[in-house]
Amino acid sequence: MSKLIVNRRSEWANRARAIGLYLDGQKIGTIKNGESKEFDLKPGNYELKAKIDWCGSQVNDFEIKENEDTKIELTGFSKNKWILPLLIIIQISLLILSTYFEVPDVIMITFSTCVLIYILFPISFGRNYYLKLNEI
Repeated sequence: MSKLIVNRRSEWANRARAIGLYLDGQKIGTIKNGESKEFDLKPGNYELKAKIDWCGSQVNDFEIKENEDTKIELTGFSKNKWILPLLIIIQISLLILSTYFEVPDVIMITFSTCVLIYILFPISFGRNYYLKLNEI
């Protein structure tokens, strides 16, 4: 029988929460941080989606062939571990600089707004792009 193998990359963000896996709209299980799950499937075409809270992934269409394993990697937003800390460091630096030097309000407001948009976009308008499913 053919298998679907889902590997969840170990990531700092969402590490304490399990992600739900949905095959053709039906929940087939959950996967924890750094875990790998195998599902026995009959050959055919399927749709896989991952969900965490009200965020999720795009639907991943794939084909299972007779006696072949299909591997899919599940990840969160890949640049989150670098961009968010960098933005926070810059924001704190601007706040510290503003106590010693006169930093224009336009710069402070613009940068603070950009940080806020970056944080809120994945859990609002981009909620179906929060997780990624890639065939490997």
